[in-house]
Amino acid sequence: MIEIALPAGNLENAIVAFRNGADAVYFGMKSFSARKGAVNFSEDDLSKIRRYSRENGKKIYVTVNTLVDDSNLGKAYELLETISRHRPDGIIIQDLGLVELAKRNFPDLPLHGSTQLAVHNISGVEAMRKLGFERVVLSRELTFNEIEKIRKACPDIELKVFIHGAMCYGFSGLCMASRIKTGRSANEGECAQICRTWFRDEGTGQNVYPFSLKDLEIGQQLLRLNEIGIDSAKIEGRLKGDEYVATTARLYRQILDNGYECGHDQLFTFSRSRSTGFLNYRGPGHEILTTGDYTGHLGAEAGVVVKQEGRKLTLDEKERIMPHDGLMYLKRNKDGLLDAVRFAANCPTRDTVLLPQYERLEKGSIIYKVSDAGLNEKKPNLNLPDDRIPVDTTITVGQSSLRIVTDLLTADYPIEVEKSDKDLASDQIRKIFSQSGESGYQLSKLEIINDTGMEGYFVRSSALKEIRRAFLSRLEAVPRKSAIYDGSTYDGVRDAIKLPARGLISGEHLPWQTDGVEIEGTTYVTLPPVVYDDEAFYEELERQLEKLQKPILVGLNNIGQTEFASRHPEYSYFADIYLYLSNRESAKLLMDILGDSLAGGYLWMERSRYEKPWPFEPTIVTDFTPPLFISRACYRHDGLGLDCRGCTKSHHFVAEQNGVLHDIYVHDCCTVVNIRK
Repeated sequence: MIEIALPAGNLENAIVAFRNGADAVYFGMKSFSARKGAVNFSEDDLSKIRRYSRENGKKIYVTVNTLVDDSNLGKAYELLETISRHRPDGIIIQDLGLVELAKRNFPDLPLHGSTQLAVHNISGVEAMRKLGFERVVLSRELTFNEIEKIRKACPDIELKVFIHGAMCYGFSGLCMASRIKTGRSANEGECAQICRTWFRDEGTGQNVYPFSLKDLEIGQQLLRLNEIGIDSAKIEGRLKGDEYVATTARLYRQILDNGYECGHDQLFTFSRSRSTGFLNYRGPGHEILTTGDYTGHLGAEAGVVVKQEGRKLTLDEKERIMPHDGLMYLKRNKDGLLDAVRFAANCPTRDTVLLPQYERLEKGSIIYKVSDAGLNEKKPNLNLPDDRIPVDTTITVGQSSLRIVTDLLTADYPIEVEKSDKDLASDQIRKIFSQSGESGYQLSKLEIINDTGMEGYFVRSSALKEIRRAFLSRLEAVPRKSAIYDGSTYDGVRDAIKLPARGLISGEHLPWQTDGVEIEGTTYVTLPPVVYDDEAFYEELERQLEKLQKPILVGLNNIGQTEFASRHPEYSYFADIYLYLSNRESAKLLMDILGDSLAGGYLWMERSRYEKPWPFEPTIVTDFTPPLFISRACYRHDGLGLDCRGCTKSHHFVAEQNGVLHDIYVHDCCTVVNIRK
């Protein structure tokens, strides 16, 4: 059955999620988390939730889903070492360099690919499988049919799909709006949510929120995902509170277990206007995906104003209103957009409420209920026991001694061994040494070796228990070794080409082009980071490359494109701006994948320097501004609300914000937004 995975911004969230039906939670630590604004987890929190999850049959996934530059590789290594000691059920990663570190140093960590990697087709999933990933979190932008196609083509890897919560306008991992506009990088967990701010469309003169997508809520379509074999359903919301986590967990638990939903308490925690996102996307004429003139928490319609007497409103009630519930109405501001006016419910009678101060509302105005005074999730007990750190152990029993070997400590103890007609000792030793008492360690994966020379033997239980206590006591006293990253282990530096200034190899309106640009005798081709029908795209690319002037250098902008490169070693390749070379380890991983066909690459475009050693010298990106957004949503239809009939499927719009003009290009219902140069 499909797993329901809830967000946990802190330890309390995690316990609440489990208590209300979550199968798993995912959370970040204090560093390298894509949600820096959340409280996140300390190692002590991780220890507690690890033990709680094991004892209650639940799973935990730790996110390390930001990009990491060379200067932070040491800290990232220490974090991976800390996480690995607690053996989570998965670690969710964006940075390819951390994949390299984990595989080399912490091979027991199950790797899960973050949605920040923008994996959205069969090639991407297959590339991740070959890299050793056990699970991939697919991009939010996929339709049900596309998800099903990937599932059928890739049966040997787990797939996780977003089902509920906030939707980004741009593809996760490819969005540069926050970095360009505010200096806060979404790839480092500091997104400023530019998509929730307003712009003035130059064509209509209207102020609009063209990039603010409705929240996702797939409801009973969870059952369809379960039927086709999706492994995990992901709910977004690490910045939200206990009530959100509890009500959302209950909603999808009920759907999955009973086939129906009852109640809508989650609307009163945090809820923009909602849709099924791209799951039922049908191209032209699809349901408008943006929130309209208001981007905030909407709740549910509580009633419609039918009469007003002073501050007293008489409502045609749609939702039961109780004293102290949170209410809201919307009114136009000077910019023509909607602002929220919130107030606590004061109900003289069942169908009336009092405004906090007089304001004339039009008949038919909607009063929204945005919080429910009855929703008060009971605080969980956080005084939980710590996890026992599992330590792989081998116990060898000799004629007069017992040796215990772990990675942390080896010790010998004298024993008296008695001959027995039956081999009773192995089960006896395993049972006794599996117990930990008050120790913070758990002797695990116990291997018992009989070196007594006897087929059957016996050791007194009291002696074994005393040895166990003595060994665990000594184990507690062993100083924890510091995790130290060594970045100087490269044999040498490969020669790499110096790539052109990035703007020279872009298309006219897009930062990629497949027609080829010839510069100093070399033809540069750059691939789009998003390709839904990868099979058809690569067939056309093969034909296109055969026509171009040799030599050819192909820029890769998605991990899935390494599959094409591996099949065509006759061409040379470089890591382009969206296949982030964020550190030396990511460069090494790409070298391992592509071998001699990798000719070089651009450094992560949010950095202007790197720290040696590197496997090869990357090219710094200068004098180039990437798009703010690359989106599957259509600016014309979703942003401006225009009818799709008669649409040419290729448009150019201009929008202004704070005196800055933005060129917006729409092609086949997809949108790319650039700052005008």
